[in-house]
Amino acid sequence: MRFGSTATTGSSTREERLPKMQKANEDDDIINKLPEFVIGCILSFSQQKDAVRTSVLSKIWIQRWTSITKLDFDDTVFYSPKRKTGGKQFFINFVNRALLLTKGSSLESFSLVMANKYDVLLVNTWISSILNRNVKNLHIDSHFELSFSAFTSHSLFESFYSLEELVLKMCSCALTIPPTYVYFGHLKLLKLSGIVLTIDSSPSYALPRLSLPVLRKFETVNCIWSSAKDVTLEAPLLESVLIEEDCNSVSHVPRSCTIYFSALHLKEFTYRGFCISQPITLSDPSSAHNASAKIILYQCENRVPATGSRAFLLLTQFSQVKYLKFDGSEVLAQQKVSVLPVFGMLSHLELGFVSGEVLLGILLKSPILKTVLFKGISKFDIELLNSAVVPDCLASTLQVVKFGKVHGYEHELYLAKFMMENGLVLERMSFSLASHGLGKSKVMEEFKEKLFSFKKGFSLLLLNFHI
Repeated sequence: MRFGSTATTGSSTREERLPKMQKANEDDDIINKLPEFVIGCILSFSQQKDAVRTSVLSKIWIQRWTSITKLDFDDTVFYSPKRKTGGKQFFINFVNRALLLTKGSSLESFSLVMANKYDVLLVNTWISSILNRNVKNLHIDSHFELSFSAFTSHSLFESFYSLEELVLKMCSCALTIPPTYVYFGHLKLLKLSGIVLTIDSSPSYALPRLSLPVLRKFETVNCIWSSAKDVTLEAPLLESVLIEEDCNSVSHVPRSCTIYFSALHLKEFTYRGFCISQPITLSDPSSAHNASAKIILYQCENRVPATGSRAFLLLTQFSQVKYLKFDGSEVLAQQKVSVLPVFGMLSHLELGFVSGEVLLGILLKSPILKTVLFKGISKFDIELLNSAVVPDCLASTLQVVKFGKVHGYEHELYLAKFMMENGLVLERMSFSLASHGLGKSKVMEEFKEKLFSFKKGFSLLLLNFHI
């Protein structure tokens, strides 16, 4: 009886396993029955190495990874503390094999990150090979100097019918562009870093135009245009512009080439850097009436001499914005401020460290301003306030004033007094102290005592201090 019972139990166990095996086979059949392009899309969401590893699953999976629609190569993945040698060659072999075996498939995106130095000719071959496959999103990140060959540059500008995103994060890369006209009909995102753009065998009077009809976002970091007087970017749908230049960039050398933006729907413009190496102009300043503008100039000992005039030019381009942040007003001479256009739509203003003369000059140009913030006030002659014309905004619209990095100096006190007495609708004035130690210091106690004794133009004005 025990033998029979054991046999029955073993048979029952085998019968229970059969449905599980059948279900596993059915699940496998479901995956295998999916269209190849669907499997390719699924594999495209995996890491490149993981996608290749699926080739060991079965015979029908050996080549399936080659149908992926995204290629993402990062050489740092091929280097590890355990592997002291061979990482570079492993990466080259992997890229060569992947490009060869996926040659028949169309690509949605291609990403190449290179932290190590490779043969320039080899890298150009990789890039031009991808560009000839109608890739939509192209991302190249190189940590070593790499110039695009004439053939690679030509392939790039021939990709106008496919590219939707172009991101080039390079280290001093030369890129040659056609002498007169460039067209990218589907490009929505353009981000360039460390690029020197030169004109292909162009005469000195060449005026290249970039037609970007659907571009929404444009960013450059340490990029310059050379060999041309003016460059026009025609981007009617452009919404966001970011231009950055650091102190050690190749763009630190001043250039005469003017960059024109022809955009009808600009929402945000940002410049950050130590100098404005090239003039920047809006073809139609009125197109920025709904935009916010940020112009941030960092302190620099060897600043380009033309920075002041170019900052002034840039400010005049945004005379119709509602939001303006301007840090670096020390580059503006007082006479420059007096000829600034009226900021007739400006309601929010943020300034860096600013002199009393420049601050009053800008307030006089901002008739409907509601909020003004500044990081700090540099020392100025307080006699200026006795003869100063009261800005219209103080008498009618200015509601909030924020002092930054207050030390308790006399010129800070009398500027606050001027605004308190003339601010007829001023609701709040706040003071951010320069250090924690000032909070309970005798200097600050005297500052507060005098401040609270001043007459208020608006009786409900609130004064507050914070660190």
